[in-house]
Amino acid sequence: MRRPSRYGFASLTLLSGALLMTNCTVPPRPASSSASAELARLADEMWQLSLESEPTYATYLGDHRWNDRLTDLSAEGRARTLARFQKIARRVADLDVESLNETERVTRDILLRKIDDSEQEDRIRFYEWAVDQMNGPQVEFFQQLNFHPFRNAKDVKDLVSRFLAFTRYMDQYLDNLRAGLRNGRVAPRIAVERVLAQTERIAAETVETCPLHGAVGKLPEDLPESERTELRKSIEDAIGTAVLPAFRKFRDFLKDEYLTRSRESVGVCAMPGGTEAYAFRVRSHTTTDLTPEALHQIGLGELKQIGDEMVAIARRRGFTGDAAAFNASIRGDRSNFATSREQILEGYREVVARVQTQLPKYFRKLPKCPVIVKPIEEYREKDCVAAFYYPPTDDFSRPGIYYANTYDPPTRSLFGMAALSVHEAIPGHHLQIALAMELDDLPELRQHSGFTAFVEGWALYSERLADEMGIYRDDLERFGMLTYQAWRATRLVVDTGIHRFGWTRQQAIDFFKTKVALSEAEIVNEVDRYIIWPGQALAYKVGQREIMALRAEAGKALGDRFDLREFHDVVLRNGAIPLTTLRGIVEGWIREKGR
Repeated sequence: MRRPSRYGFASLTLLSGALLMTNCTVPPRPASSSASAELARLADEMWQLSLESEPTYATYLGDHRWNDRLTDLSAEGRARTLARFQKIARRVADLDVESLNETERVTRDILLRKIDDSEQEDRIRFYEWAVDQMNGPQVEFFQQLNFHPFRNAKDVKDLVSRFLAFTRYMDQYLDNLRAGLRNGRVAPRIAVERVLAQTERIAAETVETCPLHGAVGKLPEDLPESERTELRKSIEDAIGTAVLPAFRKFRDFLKDEYLTRSRESVGVCAMPGGTEAYAFRVRSHTTTDLTPEALHQIGLGELKQIGDEMVAIARRRGFTGDAAAFNASIRGDRSNFATSREQILEGYREVVARVQTQLPKYFRKLPKCPVIVKPIEEYREKDCVAAFYYPPTDDFSRPGIYYANTYDPPTRSLFGMAALSVHEAIPGHHLQIALAMELDDLPELRQHSGFTAFVEGWALYSERLADEMGIYRDDLERFGMLTYQAWRATRLVVDTGIHRFGWTRQQAIDFFKTKVALSEAEIVNEVDRYIIWPGQALAYKVGQREIMALRAEAGKALGDRFDLREFHDVVLRNGAIPLTTLRGIVEGWIREKGR
């Protein structure tokens, strides 16, 4: 699941995962009106501030109050925003906890922990080496045409203002990277090389060939021709005088100042304070106290179990080799891969339609907002993952979007389509996130909380659930699911291998090849993703394992009284929450239902 960049367009990480330690097993009690009202005010204040500090994310959600702005990436801007969050934290900490009910206690702790996460993130200073081929400004800035409104002349003028603001934005971005150079904190060379290649392509564009020129074709039809002409000129002037020069400055900086000083080592552990920084990211993304060492071993154990399941399928298909050899045979059979972009999109859409008919048997509540399948745009598809999901707008005027990568069709497996679709769309990301957005009784901040372990853990759990739902039509599609399960288990080993144990990029790629039946291009993109996003990939398996463990515990405790649809409702009814909180809620439900 993707959101606007945490590097390119976010100075803090308020919307990312945070560690929450709270007791959610206490009986609910009425909240005192004063404490409850104050908590609601503070939650809204924090949400409004988070949107104001990340204006492109606000636009993405359909909030257009800051459509003419970009995030302030300067040291002064970061300090000013963080100080405002800390002021909110002090007021939240002063609330009478005993007078809050269970839901409000969760909200209180989420506010405090998110602000604490932001403080730690600012102290660790990941922004000093934020060269990112997936989410950097050379990718994310062009996303605006997907989400910026074009209802009237003001909308267009706001976009032009944002284009013009890109000059200052890029100066701040480069200032942060220069601070990293001074502090010995630089990006890995592979990331720099990939981003440099991207910026060189952008720098070679003309005003007319720049993807942002597409804004001209979106001008409102009902405007007088003279005003349309004026707006067109404003768009083209802003691209020519601000956007393209800023990207050329970025290219020159990477080429002349940064590339030769970038690091060959790819792990965070190679940088000053890297071990501490990685430990923080592990805690933040997994919402557990699991150590990198423990996660490495868990990954190895998961791979053995999944490998045994793969071998069982291989045996049923008459193959006598091991799982790695079967993986190789699958990769070597061209009939298992796509032949056209259209075939890829049609395949994904068919899976989503097939799953939709089965959902009522496994869920009591379904989202009202639909999900659609779209191809990843050509300007970013080469360096992008296989697929990802974008949530709908707050008012549901835009549906959820399941983006599929159709680049180089012969590298896209057909047998993996079903598992990838249930993860990114339904019953994975779209079902969970769209339902959370419909929870009107929760503060908006909680409706949009992106605790990685919950969000991605649920999506990975959905891949296994789809097997129960009968979505996988044959052993090969089931093998595709196991491939994705092994993929996420491999992440535990590779991410910790890179950032805790100092693996090289090639070591990580080679390990991947022996465990997962992905194309080499996909494996390389995956490894390079882990390099630039330390710890994020760990959350998938950790979250899935916890949801599956809670389901098993509930089934054992409740016996015939266990209802899978009710269990799913309990898991999803609070939106995305830390795993510690989820455990408390499910255990409370088990006790209540078991009486």
